[in-house]
Amino acid sequence: MVVERNFAGDPYALHGYWGPPTSVANFCEEDYAVTVYIGEFVNTFTNLAYIYWAIHELLPGESLLSTTAFPNLALFFVGVTSFAFHLTLKYATQLCDDLSMFWVCAAIIYELYTVDQPTSVKVAFGLTLTAVLGTISAIHCTLYQLWLHNWTFILLVTAIWPRVLYLISQKFQGSEKRYWLQKFRVGGVCFIAGFVVWLIDGAACGWLRDIRGYLGLPWGFVLELHGWWHILTALGAGYCVRVTKQLTRRSS
Repeated sequence: MVVERNFAGDPYALHGYWGPPTSVANFCEEDYAVTVYIGEFVNTFTNLAYIYWAIHELLPGESLLSTTAFPNLALFFVGVTSFAFHLTLKYATQLCDDLSMFWVCAAIIYELYTVDQPTSVKVAFGLTLTAVLGTISAIHCTLYQLWLHNWTFILLVTAIWPRVLYLISQKFQGSEKRYWLQKFRVGGVCFIAGFVVWLIDGAACGWLRDIRGYLGLPWGFVLELHGWWHILTALGAGYCVRVTKQLTRRSS
């Protein structure tokens, strides 16, 4: 995910294998500080959390290419595209990272809002959602308006949680209802915690870099807070996918 601030100009930034960074966003982790082959070491490898949870939340007998596993596949691509972005720090891979965030939300929204609906409604909703989000994605790629990306992502996330709470209240009772509400709340807390550390990473970058320099490696890695954003939001997204698939399976 992108931020308003840019921490470019690190000592090794121009000496990386992938060439000088061209991305609009550049995070608090120092560029190419660990190896010339990886732009942001921690920010790159923490994306494996998305890939892990995408695979972990597959139901028995499912694969990422199953028609019932669209949210898993979308989450998998979040991990892949964000990995590529932080590896190379290129504008093209940043765009892929940005757009993957839209589409993982869209996959979950589609599943949630077409529960118990006839095929005609599912097709119409899917086409409409694809057209709207495709148009926004095209505008974002053409003009790169940061506010458009941020507000689109916020609106997509906002469309998810009320629908999940409604469906849980309709489809579950008693202890089962409490169980799935608890799972969804844990996911929400993880996501909020990730957003908090993401904000701190941008607001207190100089202070964090000083402490990381004092601690040295590998302990300094612990304070690479954008990496924690990846880990926490991957966990939150994993819980959301789990609850969504349970609701979808309950309706079938």
